[in-house]
Amino acid sequence: MKIGLITIHHANSYGGTLQAFATQVALSKYGEVNIIDYKSPALSKTMCLMRVGLKPRDILRMGKDLFRLFPRYRLLKKFQAFARDNFKLTESFTDADQMFALDKEFDVFVTGSDQIWNPNIVDKLDAAYLLAFAAQSKKISFASSAGSYRFSESEKEILAQCLGEFDHLAVREEDTASFLSALLGGRQISHVLDPTLLLTKDDWISQLQLSQPKNDSSRYLLVYTLKKDDLVRRVIIDIANRLKMSVVAIDQDPFLGYPADDHRMDASPRDFVSLVSGAAMMITNSFHGTTFAVNFGIPFVSVKPESGLNRMQGFLRSVDLESRLITRVEEVDGALASPVSFDDANKALHLLREDSFKYLDNALRLN
Repeated sequence: MKIGLITIHHANSYGGTLQAFATQVALSKYGEVNIIDYKSPALSKTMCLMRVGLKPRDILRMGKDLFRLFPRYRLLKKFQAFARDNFKLTESFTDADQMFALDKEFDVFVTGSDQIWNPNIVDKLDAAYLLAFAAQSKKISFASSAGSYRFSESEKEILAQCLGEFDHLAVREEDTASFLSALLGGRQISHVLDPTLLLTKDDWISQLQLSQPKNDSSRYLLVYTLKKDDLVRRVIIDIANRLKMSVVAIDQDPFLGYPADDHRMDASPRDFVSLVSGAAMMITNSFHGTTFAVNFGIPFVSVKPESGLNRMQGFLRSVDLESRLITRVEEVDGALASPVSFDDANKALHLLREDSFKYLDNALRLN
């Protein structure tokens, strides 16, 4: 079976890149997998060395890009190398209208995970991620996400028309599953794991050829954040002061707003997984930061993000670790006083992983 996967893979994003890799690995048990090399104009901007624009936030970003020019150059080269070495890509496309010929090349198309249906991320309801180019081949979605986006009535019409043609639908968030089920007249929408969780810790170490973590004396407090508000900065400083550990920060922003012993501005996707694997503890406000901490059994706290709380909270609830979510600095005491037990989380994750593969087993059976 030839499987064409379209997802967010060409972007300066650890979560996006690693979920694309994990989806490719997971689907490979069903047949020959190729990632459709769709270079979304909106997402491709994140791979530019200097991003230009006239809006105030664009000007601020240009200043940061100039300030971090050399580490950003190294970072983008590492992302490109990871894609080159690990992705099985088709020819490149920049628009869904260029993809119609693919319908004859693949038996099934899978529109993958991450926020492919969130216009705030991909700039619009992108026809490529809705598989509008595929008329004959089987169409399924796996762990697709709209984040916390609220669709307009016209966008709902487009979604209903395009997704109504899918053979099987599975999304990453429970609230998205409920929304789409109502939109599509009560149709069953499966709720599955983020693809990064389809691979176990041992799978990741094997697939990326990582070394095992060093002894405890060399371990560190790992910090991985996206947008840094006052809450996450205060939590980081508070926990770092208490634990007296070396702080390693994975952050492309040259201005952290908190002290770090090792600031990794140019970590590759492989470096990201390796650093999670070797951490003694992790602080994050990222969904994928949270999933990797849980999957690797790393003690962690997840700080309430500015947006996307629904997916983080939903995941933590599903593995019985919602107590690790911090919404106020005052909750740090309780989080540090209670050691993280991963026994129940691992059992829950095992069952959720089985359910996700059962969905794929059923969806990828060709009639």
